[in-house]
Amino acid sequence: MISLSGFGYEETLKNPIKVFANTWKSKSFINGPTVKEFEKKFAEYCEADSCVALSSCTSALHLSLLALGVGPGDEVITVPYTWVSTAEVIKQVGAIPVFVDIALNDMCIDPKEVTKKISKKTKAIIGVDLYGNVCDIDELKKFNIPVIQDSAQSTGAYYKGKRVGSVADLTCFSFYPTKNLSCWGDAGAVTGNEKYLKIIRQLRNHGQSDRFKMNMVGWNARMDSIQAEVLLNKLPELDKHNARRRAIATQYNGNLHGVVEIPVQNVNSTHVYHQYIIKHEKNINIEKFLLRQGIQSRRYYPIPLHKTETYKNKNSYPNAEYCSGSALAIPVHQYLTDREVSSIIKAIKEAI
Repeated sequence: MISLSGFGYEETLKNPIKVFANTWKSKSFINGPTVKEFEKKFAEYCEADSCVALSSCTSALHLSLLALGVGPGDEVITVPYTWVSTAEVIKQVGAIPVFVDIALNDMCIDPKEVTKKISKKTKAIIGVDLYGNVCDIDELKKFNIPVIQDSAQSTGAYYKGKRVGSVADLTCFSFYPTKNLSCWGDAGAVTGNEKYLKIIRQLRNHGQSDRFKMNMVGWNARMDSIQAEVLLNKLPELDKHNARRRAIATQYNGNLHGVVEIPVQNVNSTHVYHQYIIKHEKNINIEKFLLRQGIQSRRYYPIPLHKTETYKNKNSYPNAEYCSGSALAIPVHQYLTDREVSSIIKAIKEAI
């Protein structure tokens, strides 16, 4: 089976046992020295002033909203075509998710749609870097409302020559095992304005400014030291891995153009292809055919959030609905061989 995500393939760690040995030696299993070292190196990589390591990207989004002072009755603008974390954290702080449609070409938040939904209650905008494509942050910042960049799928990408993580007020990352930069469990991070990061550091650790000094109601959202160790080993390989993903995407683009709808890279960014998304009205048939050929694929996201029971509303978001009905992710991870890429291209053409 050709895996969709590459999860389970041989990783870049030269000595996995050393990861556990270092953590065991320090006896600091949560938020330990390796976490602080990762925060420093990841901030440098993102060209950001500083970084806060967290237990997940969901925690990063959640605590970012709290740091911005978003609460009951406030409104936060985002998209319905995304993983549920983007919207659920809005509800978790008592605020109201206000959905706007995506642009059909890059599948990211459409700033023109945001204009229509701004109100006196709008306290933040969450732009989602979907599938490794970077949303147009500068256009979102023109509204003079704090912008949270959900970069769970775009680690290592550039926007207008700047590394993702150094552009928005707050940028949230995921290191889930299937991500471009991944660890061995759940983990995340946030970079951005130090004023907000200072609050997030306390929120992630039970509201403590120092041991036993609780200044606010907090959460347990710290990163495990083992995950930091894994990430420190893999961070130096990220650009090489992203380059391989882009090279595979180039092969797909050249061979699948005109056969299916292929991804469009945002003009201001470099796509890092967390997923390579093709669009076709018969994506279910393609998915079944590929599976018979031993090729894993997946429909993303088959139900837009506004069509779910928890987040439903009566509005229509035609671009989000179209993508939900036609989008299919095919393998694009760095462990694919050229032969496997060729077999995937051939199978898609046969399926059509």
